[in-house]
Amino acid sequence: MMFPIHIKTASGLENVVARELQDLGVQGVTPRKRVVIIQGDLTLLYKINLWSRCAIRVLRPVANFPASDEKTFYDQVKAIDWSPWLSSTGTLAIDAHVHSSFTTHSLFLAQLTKDAICDQFREKTGERPSVDLGNPDLRLAVNLFKNRVELSLDSSGESLHKRGYRKQAGEAPLNEALAAAIIKLSGWDGSVPLLDPMTGSATLAIEAGLIAKNMAPGLLRKTFGFQKWKDYAPSLFETLVNEAQNSVRDIPQGLIRAFDKDPSVIALAQKNIERAGLKDCIQLDVADFMKQEEPFESSGVIVMNPPYDERLAVEDLAKFCFDINQNLKQSYSNWAAYILMGNKEAAKELGSSKNKTFPLFNGAIECELVEVRPNENRLETQETPQDDLTSLLALHPNWENRRTAFANRLKKNLKHYSKWAQRERVTCWRLYDRDIPELPFLVDIFGKHLHIAEVPRNHDHSPLEHRKYLELMKQTASEIVQIPIEKTYLKTRKAQKLPKSETTKLVEVRERGHKFLVNFVDYVDVGLFLEYRKVREWVENEAKGKDFLNLFSYTGTATVCAAAGGALSTGSVDASSTYLEWTRKNMDLNELRGAQHIYYRSDVMEFLNSSKKVYDFCWVDPPVHSINRNTAVEFDVQKDHVTLLQKVSQRIKPGGMILFTTHCQSFQLQEWAIKESCHVEITDMTHTLTPPDFERTPPFQSWLLRVSVSQ
Repeated sequence: MMFPIHIKTASGLENVVARELQDLGVQGVTPRKRVVIIQGDLTLLYKINLWSRCAIRVLRPVANFPASDEKTFYDQVKAIDWSPWLSSTGTLAIDAHVHSSFTTHSLFLAQLTKDAICDQFREKTGERPSVDLGNPDLRLAVNLFKNRVELSLDSSGESLHKRGYRKQAGEAPLNEALAAAIIKLSGWDGSVPLLDPMTGSATLAIEAGLIAKNMAPGLLRKTFGFQKWKDYAPSLFETLVNEAQNSVRDIPQGLIRAFDKDPSVIALAQKNIERAGLKDCIQLDVADFMKQEEPFESSGVIVMNPPYDERLAVEDLAKFCFDINQNLKQSYSNWAAYILMGNKEAAKELGSSKNKTFPLFNGAIECELVEVRPNENRLETQETPQDDLTSLLALHPNWENRRTAFANRLKKNLKHYSKWAQRERVTCWRLYDRDIPELPFLVDIFGKHLHIAEVPRNHDHSPLEHRKYLELMKQTASEIVQIPIEKTYLKTRKAQKLPKSETTKLVEVRERGHKFLVNFVDYVDVGLFLEYRKVREWVENEAKGKDFLNLFSYTGTATVCAAAGGALSTGSVDASSTYLEWTRKNMDLNELRGAQHIYYRSDVMEFLNSSKKVYDFCWVDPPVHSINRNTAVEFDVQKDHVTLLQKVSQRIKPGGMILFTTHCQSFQLQEWAIKESCHVEITDMTHTLTPPDFERTPPFQSWLLRVSVSQ
């Protein structure tokens, strides 16, 4: 039986997936935004899951209907006979997406879908399916676009990019599906050597090896979602697996090579390669690509994912890219290079603007894959802008207008907020928060210090010009606030890598009588989140006579407040030894010592799984996204917060409290799932805990979860 199949993928990979399907013999392939649509049967559905390298999920649509209100949606979902795919004692999970429709809340739509399905089973059988977000019998995708609903069965289960070989990752891991797409976009077919000179987790090299060996990526996975469907045909799938195993071919040794200058990274990469079954296919070396004078072959293909300064810090990214291009020209002139860049300004340093580019996304980071052929695109000479500010102002007359606008807004805010700060005795506060869109700065006063963070945006400056522009804005802020330029710090806001050595650039600041150490030099987030000022005050007021747990404790400022408020004990949990040491220093600075204050260096999930101690209240402030460096397990606050809060609630005494906060602006709390699994009452605390200086642009959301006394 033929039915529609929708293959979901990342933006920019639609045509790559379409070509994959055509290679599998599929006809009538229709690429659309982030999806490719075909007609097929169970054999083809299984085959795509097994063979597609660049797909994310394979969906089987089962219903499509209009719904302009909540009741119509509920009735239509309930009218569908769900018994062919799910039993009354089974489990389900629902992923919902909403755009321009009667509701704007995807989690509400997911709950409504769940209610309709469960009510149908309860009325027919007296039993209802339960929710299992991790490993359900049926995963359902709900898409509501302009009041048009599409319901689909998710045949993949976990995202297809999760092959299973990457248990350990480097510091800027590359999505496996994107890595495979890069190999395919390069046109590499195994007929010439391939080099991955900044290999990290070796994802590019591994995906190249799988392609060269004609090895289906699905062979590395343990399970697929369709294997739990009621109509699963195990003998059919076994036949397809056997065919895939028989199609694997040998490749010559030395065809694929990978470098990294960090021996510890090479050790992790080697383990990933072994898990992928490519131990004898990829040659790994500890080497610095920037110092390689002779290539191992006269020509070939280079694929590269350099640290493009979104997750990793490079002191001068533009110069780094310029040096890459110089090395390509001097040592690899007959090679074709394909370089993934997450910074378009720096990408200009890779040579001619005529280079072919492919727009892509690495997670949430907008990137482009740049093709560089040194023999065809000679390096263009780039003129260095004059170092003189007067000349730059003449070249950019709008700079003076922006400086004036920036100064006027700083004066206005200073007049308004300084009265409040003096009245409330607040010495660390936000003065400016991207008030003018063309001037995307965050300006914070820390006592006698001024910290300015630029939020990156597109501009037409060269790297040197932009540095001068930022210096101009720094000087302007220093003059208006009357804080000396040597105590004024300006950085561009981007994710950071923690320095390996302990920093000595710590400065003491004060908040409500407490002392905290901050670092204006090494970090964008200096060690004291000003937006959490009222959270810390709330923690202190609640702490007396209680056991307090601080998860993702960062520099322990909330731990200081809890201890100062009379907490019986505190537990601070963070995976970073740097941050835990910082926490100890903050505690010592406030003379808060003793065996009752414990510091746990641990992944939070691992801590919650192993800890036996229970607490009266907890603050949990998880990152939006993170990857455990030891296990390569990814954490996404939207997808994983229910599981996280379930585990936290197990460590809280009956009647205790959990304060949950997140900086994820698009975040939606799955209240129905949390209430069902954690036995809590939930109160939105966002308005209560947002300080006045952050009301212009509330930076976080917060909820208080009160654990039932009778749980």
